[in-house]
Formats: sequence, structure tokens, C-alpha cells
Amino acid sequence: MARKLKGIAAAPGIAIAPVVHFHTTLDRIPTWRVEDDRIDAEKARLAGAIAAVSESLMGLQQELSGALGKHDVRIYDAQLAILHDKTFLRDVQNEVEQHRVNLEVALQRVISRYEGVFAAMENPAMRERAADLRDIGRQLVGALVYDDRVKYTSDGADYLFAADEFLPSDAGLLDREHIRGIVTAHGGKYSHGAILARSLGIPAIVGIEELMQTTTSGSLAILDGDAGVVLLEPSLDELADYERRLREQRSVDERITELRFEPSVTPDGTSIRLMANVEGVHDLENLELGAMAGIGLFRTEFAFMERRQFPTEEEQVAMYRRAVEGADGKPVTFRTLDVGGDKPLGYFQMPEERNPVLGWRGLRLCLDWPDILYTQLRAILRASDRGHARILLPMVTTRSEVVRCRDVLDQLTADLRSTGVPYDARIELGVMVEVPVLVEVLPDVLPVVDFVSVGTNDLVQYLLAVDRDNQRVAKMYDPFHPGVLRILSRIAKASAAAGKSASICGEIAGDHWFTPLLVGIGFRELSMAPVFVPRVKVMLRSFSLDECQHLAERALAMQSTAAVRKLVHEEIQPRWAQQLAGSGEAGGA
Repeated sequence: MARKLKGIAAAPGIAIAPVVHFHTTLDRIPTWRVEDDRIDAEKARLAGAIAAVSESLMGLQQELSGALGKHDVRIYDAQLAILHDKTFLRDVQNEVEQHRVNLEVALQRVISRYEGVFAAMENPAMRERAADLRDIGRQLVGALVYDDRVKYTSDGADYLFAADEFLPSDAGLLDREHIRGIVTAHGGKYSHGAILARSLGIPAIVGIEELMQTTTSGSLAILDGDAGVVLLEPSLDELADYERRLREQRSVDERITELRFEPSVTPDGTSIRLMANVEGVHDLENLELGAMAGIGLFRTEFAFMERRQFPTEEEQVAMYRRAVEGADGKPVTFRTLDVGGDKPLGYFQMPEERNPVLGWRGLRLCLDWPDILYTQLRAILRASDRGHARILLPMVTTRSEVVRCRDVLDQLTADLRSTGVPYDARIELGVMVEVPVLVEVLPDVLPVVDFVSVGTNDLVQYLLAVDRDNQRVAKMYDPFHPGVLRILSRIAKASAAAGKSASICGEIAGDHWFTPLLVGIGFRELSMAPVFVPRVKVMLRSFSLDECQHLAERALAMQSTAAVRKLVHEEIQPRWAQQLAGSGEAGGA
């Protein structure tokens, strides 16, 4: 039986290869006193290092542009911004002048202070900015001390990259022909290293604190990027099982290529709308819209987070029009601004909160600052004349919140009509079901909305009282919990009774093991990261509607998560394997 190390799943996939330790920090920082007549020389060294690292980052950005999406390549823009930040540069220069230390030591001290500030933040996304600072510091010191950084290789053999952390600049040093996985002691799912691993298609696990102490360089290991688990010294049976799963992955890729543009229907012809979750207009550039029914979740907050001030109405209209036009007549569901919690705005002062995820965020913030909501809704309305737009309200808890938004929307449409400004009269208003209490009052809310979208990421977290980013309790976060399935069933039934469509836009929508259960429960629209659409489409072709409903009935009657997972293992996984082998029934057109 293998030893098991549990971390945070950062990039999906399975890898089997020897672990190879890499030390990504500089081993030696030179130290000396800087005399008065040498201060200007140190400043000149800083300018030279900045120029060298800038050139390196831009070269890396260009090198990876073919492997990464345009959005992910912009990670290096964030690093370049830090590199040229005037406050950062002034602090480094002051450290040299005031304490007479050489530039390498000054950089180390300033980076350490900045890291301390970010590490103390409750916001996970902001905490991850500390890794970017470390990376910039390491690159600058490296440019001062060494001519070239050594590439991470394993002498031409396959390997698992194991290190304290994986930083953006490391992406250019990987032997991408032979690397099979990435596992680190530090980092989080929001880190730029994790994002790059996902974009490069490299399975990755982060946050295994004991990694470097409990693994030996050269020892065989299995990395399960789906479960967030590393198996050390696996048994022959475990190796055989994971080698089978690797073969299955390859079969998935082949089958997906065959079916990705086929209709998303069950073998008996039940149509399921598969939609895409996107983070902005840039995600639409590489989207295969022909493989999906539209955009089920457009996260507008990322456009706000990328700016230094609130975007104007005209700027928002331009962005939303690009999205609507890019969807070519298919619906685009714009979620209104959902900042706060783990998504702060640098230019908008948020209050200090003990638990910001349960605090002033989403619709709560927008209703308190109606100008934000008014401007955004008006911009979406003006953009809607180019296609089909839907508006989705996040963090809703009461009917009165929705009524207030409906009133604003009615006022805006009346104003646009009176001034002759075109908009889509079919525009729909919906609510995200992510706060558990909304399930109880959903029958009261449904008459004043056009559709419902279930944000299962937060809903499951709140239902189970589990922070899925907390490694001590993350294993308790399991959407297969029978109680979660029963809540989803209530939402689907209430929506159907009111004649309103209901979709799932959380992560389980893209989990193909969940697909038959969600269809059986009653959902006919699933919205997910685009990469998962083909996989779910393949699963849809494995079960008829009657079979999905029968599976859902059995799962809803079960009394434990383990029992539900056993059902998935015994009933769903074998059918999936048949479909991959090409023996499953193909769905109708």
C-alpha cells in the first residue's frame, strides 16, 4: 500500500514518474557594505537587472504564447507591472541608501516586508500575490548573481517536478517534453503557477507542506491531479489501476475529438444545453462556440479587477457588445458584479471583515452602491441589441432584493425606449442559488425572475460548513453528499413547477461523473469551463433519460456519501468505459 500525501488539486490529470527535487531558490546571497561613493553604482546595477529581467519575461511571454491562452500569458504582464512599480523601486533604493547594504540584500529585505503584508491578508487571491513578489525578487537577484538560470531537466527521462513552489518564471525552464506533473510544498489554487500548470496541461498538486521531507528524489510516485493526492511507493495493483486510468484519459481525448461538435443529447434524444463559463471577452477568442449552446456564466468582475478604477458605462457597453456579438446569436449570461470575499477591487476600499466570504459582497454591495448596479445594468441593456443577453444576480437571499433589481431594470428599459436607444426586449433576469436560505424561499422568488442558475461551489461549501481551501477540512467538501443532491432536487422541482429554466453553473456541472445524476434530478442546462464540455457531451451519450432518473432516485434515497460514490463507481464508470471504447449508443441529432 502506497504512502499518501494530500494537497490541493491545482490542475487535473494523472502522472506516473519518478519524483525529482528541484531547488528553485538561490543558494547564496552575497553581502557587503556599500560605501557612499558606491550608492549610484548599486542603483545602476538595479536598472540593469530590471532591464535584463524585463527582457527575459517578455521573451518567456512570447515563447509560451502558443501554449497558453491570451489571458494566461497576461500573468507575465502582472509581473512586469511589479518590476516597474515606482513604490517598489523606491523602497529598494531607500534600503541601499539608508542601511548601506548591497542590492541583493536590499531586494531580499523589501520583498520579505511586502510578502508579510500579503501573507497576512484573509483573501486567498491576494495572498497568492506574495508568490509573484518572490518570483520577481528571485529573478532580480539571479540576474545580479548568475549569467543564466539552469533549466529543470531530468537527463532526458520523464519526471515529476517537486519543489517548494512553482513560480511563473519557472515555466520557461521546464523540460516540457519530459515533465509529467508538478507537485509543490506551497502555493494555492489561485496562484499564477497553478494557473499556468492548468493552461500547459500539466497535472499539478500544491500545498503538500511535508513534500520535500517525505519524498526522495528518484523514487516512483503517482500524481492524481483530480483528487489532489500523491501516492509514494505505489503497489503493483495501484500502478496497474492508474495506468488503466491513463489509458482511459487517452481514449477520452480521442473520443472527444470525434464527438465535440455533435449534439448534446442522450441516446433517447433528450437534449441538454451545455454552456460555457468564461471570465471575460478574452476567453471567447479561443472558444469553440459550435460545440456549445452559449455562455452560461460571464463573470463580469474580472473586467473590473483588471482596471485601476471603475469602468465607465461606455467601456462596459463596448466589452459586453463584444461578448454578445462574439456569441453569434447564442445567449450570454452576464453575472452582475460579484466582488468582495476572495475578489477585491484594488481601487475600492472594502471594510475589514472577520469572514469576508460571508460579508459585504455580490448583490449586497451593489444594492448599497446603486450607481454601480445602475451603470452595469444599463450597459448590459445597451449591449443586448446585438444579440441575446441574460442578467444573473449573485448572492441573493430574499425576494425583496430581486424586486429592487427588477424595478431598476424596468426603469432603465423605460428610459431607453423613451430615448430611442435599442435593446433586446427578450432580455432575461435570473438569480444564482448559492445561499442556502434561498432554497427555502425560491417559490416566492421564482415569479419575479425568468431563470435560475445554481452556483454549487458556494452552495455546497455553505451547506456542509466546509472551507474547501482549508487543507484540514477540504476532504469533507463532497458534492456527492446525499443532502446536497436532495437540495439540488428541490431547486429543480421548484423551478419546473414555476415553468422556469434551471441550470447548474458550479464545478459539478463539468464533472462528468455527476452528469447522469444532474440530468436525472431534472436539470436540462449545465454551464462549465469550456474544457469540460466535450467530456460531459460524451457522458450524455451513455445513459438514456429513464436511466438517469433511475440513478438519481437511488442516489437521493441513500444515507451516505460513500454509498453515492459506490453507485457512481459501479453503475456510471463502467458505462463510461463502454462509451470510450466506442460500444455505447450514439445520441440522436
